[in-house]
Amino acid sequence: MRWAWVGLGVVWAQVTIYRDSFGTPYVFGRTDAEVAYGLAWAHAEDDFARLQYVIALAKGRLGRLIGKNGAAMDYFAHFTGAFQLANTQYDSLPADIRRVIEAYVTALNDYAHQHPKEVLDKRLFPFTPRELIQGYIVILSGMVGAGQALRATLSGHPSDYRFSVQAGSNGIAIHRARTEEDQTFLLVNPHVPIEGALRWYEAYLHSDEGWEVLGGFFPGSIAPGLGTTPHHGWAVTFNWPDFVDIYELKKHPKNPRLYRVDEAWETLRVEKVRLQVRLFAPRGKLVQGWPVQGFSRVRGPFLTVSKKLEWSLFGPVVRTKKGVYALRFPAEKLFRAPEEWYRLSKARSFTDFYQALRLQGIPHFNFVYADPDTIFYLFNATLPERPEGWNWQGVLPGDTRKTMWQRYLTIEELPQVLNPGCGYVFSVNNSPFLVSCPEVSPRESDYPPGEGWEWNCHNNRERRLRELMEGRARFSWEDFVRIKYDRQYPREGAAARIWQGFASLPDTSDKLLRQALQVVRQWDLSGAGENRQAALCALSVYWAFRQYKLSGYNWLETAQVEIPIEGRWKALHWAATSLQKHYGRLDPRWDEVQAIEVQGRRYPLGGLPEQLAPAYGSWDEQRGFFRVEGGDTYIQMVRFLPRQVGERQPYPLVETILPLGVSGRPGTPHYADQVALFHRGQRKPMTLNPAEITGKSVRSYTLVPRLAGEAALRGRGSGE
Repeated sequence: MRWAWVGLGVVWAQVTIYRDSFGTPYVFGRTDAEVAYGLAWAHAEDDFARLQYVIALAKGRLGRLIGKNGAAMDYFAHFTGAFQLANTQYDSLPADIRRVIEAYVTALNDYAHQHPKEVLDKRLFPFTPRELIQGYIVILSGMVGAGQALRATLSGHPSDYRFSVQAGSNGIAIHRARTEEDQTFLLVNPHVPIEGALRWYEAYLHSDEGWEVLGGFFPGSIAPGLGTTPHHGWAVTFNWPDFVDIYELKKHPKNPRLYRVDEAWETLRVEKVRLQVRLFAPRGKLVQGWPVQGFSRVRGPFLTVSKKLEWSLFGPVVRTKKGVYALRFPAEKLFRAPEEWYRLSKARSFTDFYQALRLQGIPHFNFVYADPDTIFYLFNATLPERPEGWNWQGVLPGDTRKTMWQRYLTIEELPQVLNPGCGYVFSVNNSPFLVSCPEVSPRESDYPPGEGWEWNCHNNRERRLRELMEGRARFSWEDFVRIKYDRQYPREGAAARIWQGFASLPDTSDKLLRQALQVVRQWDLSGAGENRQAALCALSVYWAFRQYKLSGYNWLETAQVEIPIEGRWKALHWAATSLQKHYGRLDPRWDEVQAIEVQGRRYPLGGLPEQLAPAYGSWDEQRGFFRVEGGDTYIQMVRFLPRQVGERQPYPLVETILPLGVSGRPGTPHYADQVALFHRGQRKPMTLNPAEITGKSVRSYTLVPRLAGEAALRGRGSGE
């Protein structure tokens, strides 16, 4: 296998990668493209298997690796139209971002060429720039709810579709005018599964063309999704308005390829695709349908399945027994996403950052931005301007062009807050209409109806944050850290109502349940590790989630479904019995019960779902502990210092932590070397100063890519 270097010519300067004591890569190059090459190479060194799973999804070949679940994702990849869109749109991207993309994919191809034993499927390589764009389109289409809408429609219930996400994140910015230290504070704090396909990777990039950023990267991303530069920083949190419109088509009585729009019959465009399914896929733990460890090389036999895809004027078509439907979502905008993230990370001012947002390639996410003098919140969403008179959250008639909206809302038309007088903005996956002090938050009446704003609820973390922040004149750094690691439910809200339902159970003569009620009624809604009532309460609700098939995250936001009284008794009995069996008491410390388990060792951890410092997981019945599987999955806490007259802007002070480590390879030194700090609520100091980076590195090596596609490797020092 040999692949030529694409688009960068014969002359190539060296790329140098420094590694610190935690294995974090610091990539230096002359050009942005060289740095992108180094980023991809470093990520492949640390987690090549996970990168290949994302490559497989981008190429529509995931079924060859993981079987039926992968084939379903391959079908969805074709359903989005990603293959045609990437093919037709790639050349319209600016030359600088194409150079970055081409360098990134070339590095992955070079790594595969030099490490053939690590390649899971030879058909994944060579990987092309257009296929990288396909990956962005497929993944982001899923992130805006197209997959959920497809499943609801296939199940025969398209009118029941409501976009929701089983995860959350925190972003908080406090202006230096409100801090004791005269520093602007920023919290970057995504919450996703600790393992899984989208495992956070931390890296620093530095080019002579001005690309300087320390951030978090998903596998296959050419720029950070969130992070900090010498000039600014930004956090993102998931939002979920209504991105997808579902139309019912009026089909021709005789010709299945025809459907009526207004007074004319239109013809569906048809494409046939072939999907390969691995018949004896390896079994293992899955997160969101993906394996989390034990990635295996492809091995047959395979079943080849032919599927027919159809497209209408409204979008891709779904045929069911109840009718023929079409889905419309912003797939055609998504090819700009890598460019937008690249330009966000190269911005040198708020003006630059806002200009990058205008690309609207990133279809969703709340943004929380900070620099030394600016804080900003944006409900970023690629939403159409929907005309009034239709139920946009229901099934729309697909026999009229009147339901075909014509444009997307601009960035300026979305909810946002810039430098509020109270000095803070935040996003905790909550309503866009309470993201700062109430008097300056956006008002829903100022924004067009029909966009699903109300799907983004006032949640527990929002209420708790308001309890901690409203009415305070100033904040210290210690205050900010305490807010980040707060593990308390608010006094009012869905969480409090849920557990009040258990505390309000009537007295009983049953000895075990009577003791359990005494514990529950003493609980102060704290999820701190030392709390002795949290374990019983948490396990009771965990049982109810599973028994009644409740959507845990969203149910904790709204508590719209009440657990019947007999269900509460059963949940309490199960929890009490489990704790008595494994701990000999009903009130063990929560951090005796809950832990992150890594390579056979447990690390105690506090926190509960939907708290500011959350933890999500599952009960190990055999071993009797609650295993943490998600929650804080990257923390970046930043202080921006003011510029002194006549001096250059100081580098921000940055502290970060991953729950495990930068490597995705179990058993390697940097797979779990951060967990000891993480479970104690500590962070490691980082730097954006090149002189400090080179001084603290424990290992460095240089890549010299060649025209033939091979990269020579020279190194010094010790390390993984």
